[in-house]
Amino acid sequence: MYQKIDRSFIGEGIIHARLYGSQDPFLQLGNCDAFSVSYATNRKTLPNFMGGGGNRNVNEKPSDVTASIGMYDITAANVALVTRGTVKVNPATAIPNEVHTSAGVLGELIPFDYMPDPTKTVTVKTAGDVACDGGVDYLLTPHGIQVLSNSKIDATGVKVSYTPRATKSVHMLNGAQREFEMYIAGLNDAQSGEPFALRPRRAKFGMLQEFSVLGQEYTKLTGPCELLADPLVTAADISKFCQMDLAEAA
Repeated sequence: MYQKIDRSFIGEGIIHARLYGSQDPFLQLGNCDAFSVSYATNRKTLPNFMGGGGNRNVNEKPSDVTASIGMYDITAANVALVTRGTVKVNPATAIPNEVHTSAGVLGELIPFDYMPDPTKTVTVKTAGDVACDGGVDYLLTPHGIQVLSNSKIDATGVKVSYTPRATKSVHMLNGAQREFEMYIAGLNDAQSGEPFALRPRRAKFGMLQEFSVLGQEYTKLTGPCELLADPLVTAADISKFCQMDLAEAA
């Protein structure tokens, strides 16, 4: 039927996810600029051998349903999602006498096991328990200490006492692929913010090809994922892969 009114589409919205098959809350993935769904088909043709060319019949079945996502919020959960990583919550209680090796040379960085909280007391001693002075023997950095000239710190090592700041560690390539149920709470910017929803039922994320750790532009995590058939969907009139809800035109 001919449609007289404009129904153009510019999608924006918030992507939510939770582990597939769970009753976990849907949590936001943050600021995402893209989510695209792609289809590949397995096409078989029967040529027309009776003259005139063309095909006598054709059969097409979907072979792959894939998606890609672009995430700008570099959180531990998002990085783990596209690097097949695991997330570990680091301690935030005081650590006494953490031992580190050192060379005692000017400018040497001695990183702590965890990033120190700069608002809490940090003490540094030599391996022989001689106290070192901040600003004289070392410079405190967000990652540990940097050795200054004429420092008491030498090749025998140091002991540091500090309180870590709240951090999480992503251990990349340390986990297995996980499956997620997703919900995109969208708005159609071409229709004055008219709402729509996209429901990928079972998504399995792959590996990103590149993680720009240093650069001059905002880092984006571009992750591929496979949209798999959901075996829990048994009704013939409901998609096993993805559902899109669109408001009717007034």
